[in-house]
Amino acid sequence: MEAAGQVTSGVNIGVFKEPRGFIKVLEFVLSIFAFATTTSHKSSTTFSILCANATQPEDRTFYYSYPYDLESECFKLCDTDAKQFCLLSGSKSSAEFYVFVGVIVFLYCLAALVLYIFFDDLYRRNTRLVIVDFIISVVLTLLWIIASSAWAAGVSDVKTYTDPEEGGIFGTGQCQKDLCKVKSLGNFASLNVSLIFGFLNFGVWIGNLWFIYKETPWFKLTSKPPTEPASTPQSVDSSINHI
Repeated sequence: MEAAGQVTSGVNIGVFKEPRGFIKVLEFVLSIFAFATTTSHKSSTTFSILCANATQPEDRTFYYSYPYDLESECFKLCDTDAKQFCLLSGSKSSAEFYVFVGVIVFLYCLAALVLYIFFDDLYRRNTRLVIVDFIISVVLTLLWIIASSAWAAGVSDVKTYTDPEEGGIFGTGQCQKDLCKVKSLGNFASLNVSLIFGFLNFGVWIGNLWFIYKETPWFKLTSKPPTEPASTPQSVDSSINHI
């Protein structure tokens, strides 16, 4: 009970008025949007094919979603085909890495907010905690730009390889010229939004580094005003002789 009372008495809600607290809440929310818009996306592509000995074109639809392991998406172009056609490439690694970074940032922001709110005095007195916070923030900032850039290439691959014309479906097997036509392509609005949140997270973390750096002893050492040199005995004697 005594320990709980000490924690409660040390609660600092005012940290939300400071840049490090307010920005941490913003980073917390943006990280959720980043991985949520990626994992919740589902779409499909539909095209028609006129198979041999058929009088009417038939529709073929394939579906895809997170983690976008498109190579495992296989289907027969026509019922008479002996082999299935599988999409040529996917974006599983970049999608999973992007979501991993988002989840790690989400958890770290939650832990940092607990530290700021309940153990603010310890955070301010212990320079090691401030330095660790700054170093982890630098690493997470780098991870955001790396993951967002990789995911941008991944989204481009998803768009390409789910397009029957660009993804190699047309011109394969019985899906030759004028025998296959695209009826509908996937909706990638959610993935485009996820990219925006990724680079937005990177920008916010870049700004946050400055405010965390101001808490480090390195900044306080460089910003400390120089002290005036103390008077030496020789200078005192010379001033007396001058008088």
